[in-house]
Amino acid sequence: MNKVSLHPFVQRMRKFAAEEQLLPEGAAVCCALSGGADSAALLLGLLALKKPLSLRLTAVHVNHHLRGEESDRDQCFCEALCRRLNVSLHIHHCDVEGERRSQGGSVETAARTCRYRCFEKEEGLIATAHTASDNLETILQRLARGTGLHGLIGIPVRRDRYIRPMLFAARNEVEAFLRDSGQDYVTDSSNETDDYTRNRIRHRIVPLLQELNPSAEKMAFQMCRSLRRDERFLEEETEKIWQKHFQPPSGLHDLSQIPDSLRVRCMIRLLRRCGLSADGRMLQDMEALLKKGGRCQLSCGWMCRVSRDALLLERASSGASEVQKIPLRIGRNRLYEGFFLDAEVICEKNAVNHFIIDEKFTNPVLDCDKIKGNVMLRSRVPGDRIQPAGRDFTVSVKKRIQEEIPLHRRQTLHFLEDEAGTIFAEGIGAAHRVRAVPGETQRLLIIRIGMDAEECSSDHDEKE
Repeated sequence: MNKVSLHPFVQRMRKFAAEEQLLPEGAAVCCALSGGADSAALLLGLLALKKPLSLRLTAVHVNHHLRGEESDRDQCFCEALCRRLNVSLHIHHCDVEGERRSQGGSVETAARTCRYRCFEKEEGLIATAHTASDNLETILQRLARGTGLHGLIGIPVRRDRYIRPMLFAARNEVEAFLRDSGQDYVTDSSNETDDYTRNRIRHRIVPLLQELNPSAEKMAFQMCRSLRRDERFLEEETEKIWQKHFQPPSGLHDLSQIPDSLRVRCMIRLLRRCGLSADGRMLQDMEALLKKGGRCQLSCGWMCRVSRDALLLERASSGASEVQKIPLRIGRNRLYEGFFLDAEVICEKNAVNHFIIDEKFTNPVLDCDKIKGNVMLRSRVPGDRIQPAGRDFTVSVKKRIQEEIPLHRRQTLHFLEDEAGTIFAEGIGAAHRVRAVPGETQRLLIIRIGMDAEECSSDHDEKE
């Protein structure tokens, strides 16, 4: 590895990682490995930096089973590569078609959802092999669909525990590094077709840009760095305005005192706070309302009202709200627009020791073997009661919600019930009779509740 360690590409990766604070010394890093050129180069680069930075390096490969024998070939290549490099490799399998049929959308979106669900099972930082070329393609794709400053920033260098140590490099530089290192890789045949939007951008538009400027990818990346600084500044200013003009639970006051660009950002915050997607049409409707006053219907039962220099989001009054109820499925469930509930069953012995049992909002855990019959995911119903874990009495769900849940979230809470009654209430926790107990529970039902965010869909595409 000495030859690889001294390669200029590796030195640039180390410098970039230091500038962006991506690889803290001693960090656990898991390399997302597809077997393609980019991910193979990423693994080599991280392995070369393992000793200097005292990294604890592993790799993960997700077999999507979308390309038959070719998918299995990719898995075998990754296994052989990691054996040769003495890197621990974790293999995951997923049913992309099942996810797509269940949730709708494209195959690429379903594959990404499945893949990131697998990544979440890995420890430490997750390094993905995005390059400056991927970044340029992402920007062009967003331009074609319509975007603002946030979209023009491109692929973030870091998002939560996901890092992109190769965003500085164009694809031809990655391939040159592999040639110099004598490292082969596999090729995804689907990348050669023009069936996907990103491939058409890669094959048709990017070459034209490179004719105008051979350094188009690097110029785009530098633009993103500059715009990211601007975005940070605007977000800081938005926070100041938000603190001054936000009117709980879901309003803004003294609108005329807020600069236009910051007002739009505050409106986006307000929409997301209520669990609504901040799409362009909705923002246009709200801005039009600012000029004339009145009210308009938004989405998911929400109204926007503007009066006396104030904007308020409120639930549309329609009498008693109808109870929503769907069978709980393992995987992603959607009861309300803008929210999701992921359900996963873990059968590992003593797995309960890895989770915080009394957690309410993230990673609630239930004992599968204590659940009676089928499980339904539903909205709140009048008269709901639950016996909280560790208590010998039931409590009123309505009373607990009024005491602990912000007003803007009370209409979009998730509940689970089996054939014997309520077993989980968001914001309250699991019922006592289905609680998970360390040393006793063998099969865990793990619940993750989240809200859709723009970055989830615009962060990056189908690459690992």
